Amino acid sequence: MATGRPVFHTLIVHHENGLPLQCEDRYVNPAAAPQYLGVDFERITPTRYLLEVAPLWEADYAIEASRATAQEAKLLGIDRDEPCLVIVRRTVSRGVPITLARLVHPGSRYQLEGSFSP
Repeated sequence: MATGRPVFHTLIVHHENGLPLQCEDRYVNPAAAPQYLGVDFERITPTRYLLEVAPLWEADYAIEASRATAQEAKLLGIDRDEPCLVIVRRTVSRGVPITLARLVHPGSRYQLEGSFSP
């Protein structure tokens, strides 16, 4: 998007059983999701809503171990020095930029798991 263009911004803390698990700092292209700020995100997740209105065609992401910002640490209820899993993701739909999101997960509350079968 061009510099100076308006964007929507949400800062949402996701919980499980009352415990904060993710701080989601997301910027959204209003042209791709004009109703984004009016959505009830207690009823539907931002990701689910965006997949409905702007189907994902491509995404770029980076994953790193890092510290939370002071604001993220406060929202997650963690010490500023606790290691976190941080994912930064950019999504595009049909060549149009949709989102840029920073997803922060406290290391003590998050584990990546997977399996592979040939």
